[in-house]
Amino acid sequence: MKTYRVKAVRESEEKLVSDILQNLQRKGTIVFEEEQPESRSKETTPATDEQVQEIIDEAELSPYYSEKEAKKILNL
Repeated sequence: MKTYRVKAVRESEEKLVSDILQNLQRKGTIVFEEEQPESRSKETTPATDEQVQEIIDEAELSPYYSEKEAKKILNL
């Protein structure tokens, strides 16, 4: 099962998008849940140097890339 985030491009189209999604839910095609602002994940904290090194080691990039390159590849 995949989860998607849908965003209406124009505010005037929000009702149309919502109606389409609700119709698909009634047909049993999707589960439609509106995200609540307070239910979003908490702000992330940066990884420590030790955690970054562990991530690089787990990805087995050390033999092939410098630490700087590995961080860039892993978006750290």
